[in-house]
Amino acid sequence: MSRYIETSTRKMIGAYAGVGALVEDTKGAILIDSLEEWPFIKNIRDKAEYHINDKRLLDRLKNDKGFPEIKYLVRMPPNSTRQFTSGTFIQPQNQEDISTGQYFPRWMYCEKCKRFNSLDNWFDKWDKVIQQYVPLKSKNVRDTFIPPKCGYCYAEDLKKSSKRYFSQENYLLTQIRFIMTSSDGEIVDLPWEKWITLKKDKFNSLTKGDLTLDEINSYYPCCDNQDLSYIQGAQGDFSSIIIKCRNPKCKKQGSLEGIFGFSYYSDKSKEFKYKTVIRSSNSVYYPILMHSIYLPNATSINNDDQLKINNWVDDDLDVDFIYKALFRKYEITQIQTYINSIDANSTQKEVDYRRKEYQFILEHSKYEKEDFIFSHQETKLIKKNIITNLTKVSRLKMTSIQTGYSRQEPIDVDLFLSGEIDRIKPKYTTNKSKNTDFLLGVENYGEGIFIALHSDPIDEYINKYSETLSKTFLKAQASSLFENKFLSKEHLGRYIYVHTLSHLLMKELEFSCGYPTVSLSERLFVDSEDMQGVLIFTVAGMDGSYGGLASQASPERFDEILTRALERSEDCASDPICYHSSGQGVGDMNQAACYSCALVAENACESFNSFLDRKIREFL
Repeated sequence: MSRYIETSTRKMIGAYAGVGALVEDTKGAILIDSLEEWPFIKNIRDKAEYHINDKRLLDRLKNDKGFPEIKYLVRMPPNSTRQFTSGTFIQPQNQEDISTGQYFPRWMYCEKCKRFNSLDNWFDKWDKVIQQYVPLKSKNVRDTFIPPKCGYCYAEDLKKSSKRYFSQENYLLTQIRFIMTSSDGEIVDLPWEKWITLKKDKFNSLTKGDLTLDEINSYYPCCDNQDLSYIQGAQGDFSSIIIKCRNPKCKKQGSLEGIFGFSYYSDKSKEFKYKTVIRSSNSVYYPILMHSIYLPNATSINNDDQLKINNWVDDDLDVDFIYKALFRKYEITQIQTYINSIDANSTQKEVDYRRKEYQFILEHSKYEKEDFIFSHQETKLIKKNIITNLTKVSRLKMTSIQTGYSRQEPIDVDLFLSGEIDRIKPKYTTNKSKNTDFLLGVENYGEGIFIALHSDPIDEYINKYSETLSKTFLKAQASSLFENKFLSKEHLGRYIYVHTLSHLLMKELEFSCGYPTVSLSERLFVDSEDMQGVLIFTVAGMDGSYGGLASQASPERFDEILTRALERSEDCASDPICYHSSGQGVGDMNQAACYSCALVAENACESFNSFLDRKIREFL
């Protein structure tokens, strides 16, 4: 059996298989190591051919509260499998260009003999059996053990008939479903060797969450010769699952009843809490991702001009003056980007970062340089008078990096870069945390449709539903994920309007261009004043996509798409309940929006399918 599992390179930067993620595979659940453990990192981090060209993104990261020492954004090398790869045996072309991980949870049980033990103990038993019964020629013991197997059952069968061949795949172990996560980003196994004692002596305290890690460590196993079994009863509830000691002199046991009430604090300060969860739960892993549209020549300002700009900024001269003083040598966006990067102590917010992309598209009626090709389309043919700009994006480059991750609760990017976080402590993708000199990223190429909207209908929506928006704004401010997302009720209202329209268009584009919503993404451009637009796009790796989405940006086709999208949004299978809802979805952040009408695939939405309201159609 191969020690490798196969996944897309792009998935190594994201929610599926990034650093700290639990990857579920037929060979078991794997916890992905930090970047320094990946074999290829040490060989490519300093090589220019692997560096991602996106200085704008690098400048945003390089501040005192973010990553003050960062020098490189490193491209993950592509890798593929060898020709003899099959479903059960996988070998990469380059065995250095891989990520690494460890089996987790480390506690496993055998469904045949019911034994329950940690990975190290399982391997020790397997090693003894192999050394005694199976002569090794080309393989070592570790290779035969992957995925983990029960040496007890294997030995019993070999004893019965030493001449008979028994497939080692018949002895696979099953990893326990339950793990513990901490609000400071840690992930651990439950103290299974102490479970019986804890359950018997201090169950009331377990449910109250009064214990600390030191108190947990003070408990001992049920006996000196502990030999645990994991027994699942026929009833299927937690009270019928028993952890029992097989030692004849002990035979103590404890059920898993109340397991989700088991928690403890990391130390006496009780700042970070360990909680029991199912290992497949969404709360186990929340990646902190940053995405950036590459803007060609966005920061290519020569050294002499940089000195001039520095002096003008010190004299409080604005960007318009500098633009003219440099004889319009650079785009205003280039100058502004450089000004934002002068002060390394300042953190550029996500909304400001996206504003540069928004302005860049609006300021160029046609652009065909490097990896950004787009052209403005005529909007007069669009019957609904809500579109101020329609842009066909034939090619774009999206850089994605993972800066860190959290457990139990997600963390907003702005909060992460500012360091203004309470309750939840993020983990970094590298062992050097914020002092790392590199981060790993991927470059994806694709196409899309960009639209900018009139503000008048948005203002009408905000005025009519002012009270509802006020309540939703308070809910957002109370959320660890959304508390920093909106500056005001008006900002929230504009976001809901643009976001909902984006979802309605994506659902309609699924019928017209052949891309399912799971293959589409949205990038929203919304502030509290004068920015309201969205880029609906798809990416397909290094080669880009096939033009099916961009072709829908012609005025005639887009008018049809917009019209049909609004018509479909009029009715929902859950109406009238959906349309008159006072709050639904994550944290009751949605109004008239459910999976029957306005929600899309989770990976297509940048706000967890929150902040949606079909009532915007009244103003379209």
